[in-house]
Order: sequence, then C-alpha cells, then structure tokens
Amino acid sequence: MAPLCTFLYMLAAAAPIYAEHLKVVWSAGDFSTISGPAGGNQNGHYSGFAIINDAGDAIYDQGFPDDHSPCYNTGDGRTFTIEGDCWATPRKFHCKADFAGHPDSCAVQDSDGNELGSGDGQTDTNFIGIAIGQDASCVVEFESDDTDTACPKDDGNGPLHVTSG
Repeated sequence: MAPLCTFLYMLAAAAPIYAEHLKVVWSAGDFSTISGPAGGNQNGHYSGFAIINDAGDAIYDQGFPDDHSPCYNTGDGRTFTIEGDCWATPRKFHCKADFAGHPDSCAVQDSDGNELGSGDGQTDTNFIGIAIGQDASCVVEFESDDTDTACPKDDGNGPLHVTSG
C-alpha cells in the first residue's frame, strides 16, 4: 500500500501549475461638439480600468477603483494595490496620465515591486464635422500567479478588491 501512496503523492506534486494570462487595460476618453448659434454644445468624459482573461471575460472591471480615477496626471501618477483569489500576493497597478488625463504609461508589479509588465499609452483623435473625440488606453499583459484554478469572472462582487491607493 505504501508504494501506491507514494505514487499518488508524486503524481499530485507533478501536476501542472496553472498561471493565467491576463490583460490589464486603463482607458480614458472625451468628446466635445460645437453647436450653431442656438447653443447646445455637448461634451463628456469616461475613465476605465479592467483586468481581462484570454477568454475575454472581465475578472475586475471598475471605472474608478476605490472611488478614484485609475490614472493620474499629477505627481508620479496613481499606484493602487489589488488582492484577491487570482494571485497569492497583492499586485500593484500604476498609471501615469498626460495633461488631458489620457493614460501615458502603465505597469503591473508584484508585492515586492518587481515589474511583471509595462506598457505605453496610445491616443486616437477623431474629428467628425464640428466635433472631436479622443480615446486613449494603456495595456499590460502578465501572468496571474502559480495557482491551480482560473480567475473567476467579476459578477459584481468580484474575486478581486482594491486594498490601498
């Protein structure tokens, strides 16, 4: 019986460790229209932050993580920490925006400050008649961690939560 137990233990120890490939997306954009003599100019702004798996499912999706913009254009930008079921130790998410608030650079770090990935922001400007729109994003790809399960989808209660920043 002992050899069977030893074999099962070795089999369990040799099981593959699962690290899920994830994309982190910081996004921002705005639009503005110019109306005629009667007035009625329109404008708006949006901000977003999401962590997405390879299947395209959001495992974290908040426009304002911890009630703050995900990307700052002041100081050194914004860094916040997310913990949860998808990795064993907290991950740090950093984004620095340009003057208009569009993501300019972004990075993901482990809890020790080691960079897991970084990216440069991209901004598209569209002129449509008498209107202008800008969409910007910064994307980082990284591996979740050495876990044995995939990160669950964000169902409103999410597997992840902001703990600082």
